[in-house]
Amino acid sequence: MGELTELFREIEAAGRFSNYGPINQRLERALARELFGDVGACVTVCNATLGLMLAIRQAVGEPDPRRRYALMPAFTFAATAQAALWCGLTPLLCDIDPETWLAAPGAEEELVARYGEDIAVVVPCTTFGAPIDFAHYDRLAHATGAAIVVDAAAAVGSRDHAGLNLGAGQARPSVFSMHATKPFATLEGGFVYSADPERIRDLRAMANFGFVAGRSAVMPGLNAKLNEVTAAMGLAQLDRLAGIVAHREALAAAYRAALPDFLFQRAAVAVQAHVFLPALAPRPGRAGRDAFIRRAAAAGIEIGAYYDPHLGAQPYFRQTCRSGPLPMADAVSDRMLSLPLHDAMTVADVQRVAAALRAIWLQEVDR
Repeated sequence: MGELTELFREIEAAGRFSNYGPINQRLERALARELFGDVGACVTVCNATLGLMLAIRQAVGEPDPRRRYALMPAFTFAATAQAALWCGLTPLLCDIDPETWLAAPGAEEELVARYGEDIAVVVPCTTFGAPIDFAHYDRLAHATGAAIVVDAAAAVGSRDHAGLNLGAGQARPSVFSMHATKPFATLEGGFVYSADPERIRDLRAMANFGFVAGRSAVMPGLNAKLNEVTAAMGLAQLDRLAGIVAHREALAAAYRAALPDFLFQRAAVAVQAHVFLPALAPRPGRAGRDAFIRRAAAAGIEIGAYYDPHLGAQPYFRQTCRSGPLPMADAVSDRMLSLPLHDAMTVADVQRVAAALRAIWLQEVDR
């Protein structure tokens, strides 16, 4: 709290509480330096959904009725589709890989072959902090002329083998979340990174009503600015991020060792940031998964089922989106478990939780 108290005093002394104030400017510089090797730049936003809306709108440009689709995986959070819809685009949902749970390249390519140049933007997702293949998306962009905007909401703290955050060095924008549920947690908030400083300059203007100089809009815009108090929280959290991520990685490793019958995500990344630990129940079937969650709750263990239902199964998106076949998204959603994992847990806690879950599962199998 000492560091935050001092930052709050600075904010009060400066008398500037928003509009890209000095604390926010420090946070943006620190994010670029600490996460991305000081290549490119970041602009903060008051939440990642607005960041996605801005990045998609900036990447696509003026609406073109011939290019009306935003290609994205079905297995992701509602914000991805909502951002595309707010930009006047129709989400085009593709199936996922059975091991990585990222968009399946074959499923994307099938939709590209069908819709081609009708696709305005491709929005890959770094599902649960796992890395995407940028070379693959370069090929899709070349084949379609579509823009690429990465929904990297869960990937703050996920690092490649060079020690840099996912997306480092890429000119295509990546949008990250600082929501309270994330390892890099503020009250709300997010940021957009690009290796292209000019792109970030334009996004900063768009996040401030489209103003570049003075109070006269020269481009599309809205109000997405991050306030100084939340920026101060971000600065304090950034100093702790590596330790938080390492601790959560140790907890995840303990779960994997203790639950050999459960299926875990395959992610080719040096360090993965975990909000919780996603896993698939050992046997297919929603009924068995749901019974397992209920029995765990009765034992005092809260388990979620993130992203279930997936986008293609949600009522609003069934009305507003198009999709290819989604058998793997269906199968993964039916088995998904979000195991508890947080900063206050210890490896011993994980071992106790895992032992209880293993016993509950064996009881379900015997029923």
